[in-house]
Amino acid sequence: AGTLKGGACGENNVYSQYLSESFYEMTKSDIVTWQLLFDCNVRGVKLVKGDVLPGPGMKAVFTATGTEEHEGDTSRGGIAEAMVRSLEFEGLENIDFGVGTVASRDPPSDDEWKALFSSCLAIT
Repeated sequence: AGTLKGGACGENNVYSQYLSESFYEMTKSDIVTWQLLFDCNVRGVKLVKGDVLPGPGMKAVFTATGTEEHEGDTSRGGIAEAMVRSLEFEGLENIDFGVGTVASRDPPSDDEWKALFSSCLAIT
């Protein structure tokens, strides 16, 4: 995983599989917390076989509180859901995969999760 960001449900508790909106109250230091903006803008996920996704490198200081998709970022919600969803597939034991972010207002659907695991891990 890269820089872990976000992790709650976004606006109006639309996605109840993530932490509740009270997470934002704990992380709020201004009118709106960047964590909420990140969770609303970056719900997509990319999976890559192996530990090969790049980290943020020298850009980390500039992107650590960014509200958009950046190389080296991982959504807490995305990685948590990827770990749980990986349990649904046979043949994923003892396999490493990287979880990155993709700009999207919606998390992957059931079919999209299947395609993500199938494409990077050759699952049929």
